[in-house]
Amino acid sequence: MSVLRMSAICLLSATGWLSAGAPAVAAAEKTSRVQSTDSPSVELFVRHQAPAKQQGPSKAVLFVHGASYPSTTFATPVAGGPSWMARMAQRGYHAYAMDMRGYGRSSRPPAMGAPAADNPPFARAEDVVGDIDDVIEFIRRDAKVDTVDLVGWSWGTVTSGLYATRHGDKLNRLVLYAPVYSTTNPAWTDELAAPDDPTQLGDIGAYRTITREAADARWAEQITADSPTAWRDPTVFKAWFNAMLAAEPGDHPTAVTAPNGVLVDIWHIFHEDPIYDAAKITTPTLVIRGDADPTSTNADALGLFHRLSSATKRYVVIGDATHFAALETNAPQLFAETALFLAGEQ
Repeated sequence: MSVLRMSAICLLSATGWLSAGAPAVAAAEKTSRVQSTDSPSVELFVRHQAPAKQQGPSKAVLFVHGASYPSTTFATPVAGGPSWMARMAQRGYHAYAMDMRGYGRSSRPPAMGAPAADNPPFARAEDVVGDIDDVIEFIRRDAKVDTVDLVGWSWGTVTSGLYATRHGDKLNRLVLYAPVYSTTNPAWTDELAAPDDPTQLGDIGAYRTITREAADARWAEQITADSPTAWRDPTVFKAWFNAMLAAEPGDHPTAVTAPNGVLVDIWHIFHEDPIYDAAKITTPTLVIRGDADPTSTNADALGLFHRLSSATKRYVVIGDATHFAALETNAPQLFAETALFLAGEQ
């Protein structure tokens, strides 16, 4: 079954997700470190919020972050209520979120301690898809489930989509939020291109740093309302960025550090060279994005949607939302649409 629709507040008010009120209580967050099976030096940081009281069969969802920011996004309280993870725990899920290698509190390679220009980009989707499998195997044991719901954001849709093509038997349902798949996007490729040859990727180095000011500006410029505060609570941005800085090594960090392997993937994606073949995905899949997102465009998301081989698939657009919809005023619409889909409701 294929479904396309626009999401509006009136469609979702009955779910209870648009208010700060919660139907149940989530247990306190716990954290674990999962050993990589392909890299002895790599441990993966995993957050877990369990339902305070398990009712019915156990069910689990894993959130996978994007190109620049770690799992903090899914653990940040938003829209006058708890975090996305906590809201899923309130719905009876074991909610997990992971940091890929090189991100957040997961292991960082020696290259991240050297000048960025001294080493090539690392941690492309192909390099980290095994991280997802290691964490899902951990979740299957920890939550005592056979299959897991998987939610990827931005580049996390690339890693999650690639995972789904190989391990669909371990998945229940898949959510691709703010996806990038196969399109042209000069705003990205012009910035990444070599100065003397725009057809080639430039020397981007092993990693990049993102300051508070740069993160604020990228987000704010996507908001089409008269004031950024119409879509984004400044206290949410502050708490989110402060939490990410707290995960950085060293004393008093002033920027978030992220591997540049993703930028190699993005170069290919925005030259219509996808990292995975969506036609190989048969898992029930939700494709969802904000209508003001300049990175995850309508054309690209629809192309992905139509390429999927899933018998059950849905495409939803959230109004008045950017690439960072999960942290915005209309985040409850994203959460509600995701919850409806994961629950198997049409």
